[in-house]
Amino acid sequence: MDRVDKVLLVLPLLPAFDLLSTLFSLGRGGQEVGVLARPVLEQYGAFGLLPLAASASMIFLSLIWVMIRVRRILIVQTRFKCTRQIVMIPVFWIFVLEGIYVSTVIMNFMVSFSPALAQTLTLRIALVCVYFLSVGTLARP
Repeated sequence: MDRVDKVLLVLPLLPAFDLLSTLFSLGRGGQEVGVLARPVLEQYGAFGLLPLAASASMIFLSLIWVMIRVRRILIVQTRFKCTRQIVMIPVFWIFVLEGIYVSTVIMNFMVSFSPALAQTLTLRIALVCVYFLSVGTLARP
């Protein structure tokens, strides 16, 4: 398992952190704005978010497992020079998805400090870019 695989395996953990930060935000007057999470929260309350986070974690875990297996097969079995770069394209998209999750967690914790700042789109985009660049740098082969 290389560094890229280890960074990819962070994604199944992020829904749990998102759940904890959402509960923190709701306890301090924040609101759930997620397309899937808002109806679940309205219908079942805070405990309804637990199965949603668990199912997202299982879906992400299976996606990452398939991605790691396909990546290994393509890198080992194909001898093209550009295979590694082509295989890294979906990996970088996963890094962007992780960045969005991480920015959501940070924004949920920021609600208690500054609700107006937590709704700033520019700050969220900056957090995603910083996460993407740092993870992309750390995961370089």
